[in-house]
Amino acid sequence: ARAEKDWDKAEELFKATEIIHSEVIGSNKGGLIVGFGHLRGFVPGSQLASVQYSSSNKADRWDQLIGKTLKLKIIEVDRDRNRLILSERAAEDELRKEQQKERSELLETMSEGEVRSGKVISLADFGAFVDIGGIDGLIHLSELAWTHVSSPSEILNVGDEIDVYVLNIEHDQQRVALSLKRLQPEPWSEVFEYYEINQVVTATITKLTNFGAFARIDNRIEGLIHISEISDRN
Repeated sequence: ARAEKDWDKAEELFKATEIIHSEVIGSNKGGLIVGFGHLRGFVPGSQLASVQYSSSNKADRWDQLIGKTLKLKIIEVDRDRNRLILSERAAEDELRKEQQKERSELLETMSEGEVRSGKVISLADFGAFVDIGGIDGLIHLSELAWTHVSSPSEILNVGDEIDVYVLNIEHDQQRVALSLKRLQPEPWSEVFEYYEINQVVTATITKLTNFGAFARIDNRIEGLIHISEISDRN
């Protein structure tokens, strides 16, 4: 009687295309055996995503998954033949669709120019990725600060909670470009608050070219020393 109830439940979940969690209780040459109440389900090796499938797999290839709980989707229910077939790949596809739907809905609530709170989740050579409430956005290296930045680690650390400016939203690609520097005043807009013509300042040379040198002042602004202004010598 309990097994019959489990078959009824399996048919309901199959029709609803819901994802379930089942523990791996055994394996054979073809794949995995999982528990489903008082029933046993089968996950063919070709439907696994946890390990790479090959037709030459030996039975012990699946042993590493015994005891683990997998996210699965029921793809076949045949009570008369005692067949309950599940798929890990189908479950992943379903989860991916749900995530894309959630991302789309979240993007619809966002607009360019607004400020969002987020958490730095990873750093790359080209920028930093920030989780802004369910969707990851990228702060490109050029948008981290108004001054030159060689690496995101100069500004941020993984785990930092920050406010970010939504620079651009690509709905088709579900991508969000963020900015950190747009939340700070543009240095050249305040230049006359700190400097005046004929003032002598200490600067750091940042780049040399054939026509002169670039120098940074107080890590705030960068200017050019033309080659004709470097020395009185020709």
